[in-house]
Amino acid sequence: MGQLVEALAAGHPTAAQRVERLAADREAVRRVIGVGISDKEFDQAPDVLGNIYRIAADKARMPRDHP
Repeated sequence: MGQLVEALAAGHPTAAQRVERLAADREAVRRVIGVGISDKEFDQAPDVLGNIYRIAADKARMPRDHP
């Protein structure tokens, strides 16, 4: 059981790794678009990817003959 837990944990980033990744991703966005967006502005931005997933899930649930 311990080995299974270790294997599952190894496949997921730690909280510290997620924080590092978020900071790096935000810095990359700032560099690419050339606009100094603050962390507060990022936090207040809409969840675009989440909205896309929600829309796709809604469409997947619709009957095929729905316009």
